[in-house]
Amino acid sequence: MSLEKVYEYFHSYDKQTYQVVSCRENEPSEQDVKDFENQYKIHLPADFREFTMSPLGGLYMEVREEIWPRAKLYDVGPFWSFCRGIVVYGIANGIPEFLDIRIKTKELHDEGFTDFIPFLSIIGNGDEIFCFDKNNQIVLLDYYATGEATLVEGNFSDCLMEQIEELEERKNRKIRQE
Repeated sequence: MSLEKVYEYFHSYDKQTYQVVSCRENEPSEQDVKDFENQYKIHLPADFREFTMSPLGGLYMEVREEIWPRAKLYDVGPFWSFCRGIVVYGIANGIPEFLDIRIKTKELHDEGFTDFIPFLSIIGNGDEIFCFDKNNQIVLLDYYATGEATLVEGNFSDCLMEQIEELEERKNRKIRQE
């Protein structure tokens, strides 16, 4: 799958349901991406590079509060019911710290996970993060509990679209009050 399906989705997503923020018109340059790659001695996958240099780079997507209220302290429920959004880390200048791949990578490396570049996380799942490993394969890293990395099939575009589709399903379950 290419990024076309992702771009298509965001051209027609339900703006009444989702709050979406991205770098919009503050895209990183090719040099910004190269500087990041040189710092970590990596070469990011082509589809991620394209995405991060697009207006959608540095993506924050969350179901709106009035549809899916944020959990309160001591709320209980099925795990999926806390996973109400996605974050794709980006390189844009002036990007908020919580979306900045440079900051997230440094944090992960400071924790000892130096073979990984984080690129996507699920809001509400603080234990796992999607990363590129040193071979540019996608892994789901359980950096909080076990430190284990599980290989994920597909490329960045596949992974992002799958996470968007899973978010749609969780949102529909929440609306149906399952």
